[in-house]
Amino acid sequence: MLKVESLSKSFDKGKSFALKDVSFQLNEGDVYAIVGESGSGKTTLIRLIAGLESPDTGTIEINDKLVSSINKNVAPEKRNIGFVFQEYALFPHLKLEENILYGISKLKNKKQRAREVLELVGLLEMKDRYPHQLSGGQQQRVALARALAPNPSLLILDEPFSNLDAMLRAQLRNEVFDIVKKSGVTAIFVTHDTQDALAVADEILILQNGKLVQKDAAANLYTKPSSVYVASLFGNTIQLSKEIQSAFECPLKADCCHAIRNENIAINDECEYVTNATVLKKTFMGSDTQLYIKLDNGEHLTVMTKHNHVDERITIGFNSKDVLEFKE
Repeated sequence: MLKVESLSKSFDKGKSFALKDVSFQLNEGDVYAIVGESGSGKTTLIRLIAGLESPDTGTIEINDKLVSSINKNVAPEKRNIGFVFQEYALFPHLKLEENILYGISKLKNKKQRAREVLELVGLLEMKDRYPHQLSGGQQQRVALARALAPNPSLLILDEPFSNLDAMLRAQLRNEVFDIVKKSGVTAIFVTHDTQDALAVADEILILQNGKLVQKDAAANLYTKPSSVYVASLFGNTIQLSKEIQSAFECPLKADCCHAIRNENIAINDECEYVTNATVLKKTFMGSDTQLYIKLDNGEHLTVMTKHNHVDERITIGFNSKDVLEFKE
């Protein structure tokens, strides 16, 4: 239902690109996450999709209708896109029901629709309260209800949980995306938190320096990342430099880049590739202990372990089946 072709955007007349030659398609009714480090192009991409920016090159189609190109830019309010902002953007002087009615004032059955979406998010009994009388999580659900009220073709959620504490975040994340799935709307979820993306998305789009480097199901991104960058977004990853390969005596391909996930490094001498190390610092991290170690060849590494009691001298290793390999 969304088709993006060769999309590029520069804010300095082509000296650098916030987005460069990005193409992808989204299926109706699925949830997608856009992930990338700060400056990767996430915000630019959703602003282009929403119609808040015009592309330098490329096209955007929604339900087979061209909405963006060099010569055409359909206004945001005519794209049938719902938006849930990071700050919720609720009107503080309006009650919950009034907040939702404001965006659907032209609908014939607007009152019925407002109550339908409030019931969908579990807040119908609070329809006469003001936003300041709600918790942060409840305000987020009102913002979602308001975005869903006009029956959008596409729903965009821009870092919707970044203002919430960790415990509320996980609970609300599950609640929100259960509601999104029930509504049947296609959703794009922008986040820097890969755990959020893994938990809710059917597919994840990875941006790096304005380019789309991988679009795949969550499981594939973890087990078959296309680069060290993608691998590092989904857990602690150690790049196996030539010096580290030498320390572990692991003969890897010279024309490839290699990495190992932290959880695949073990403190024992039964692995295929092993080396000895001195523990320089231990940091208790709850269920894990972080070790800052010096390998016998002088290389330094930071690794995590489940062991609470670790000697000053250890043997660590990993197996060939766990090595991630990428073409340079």
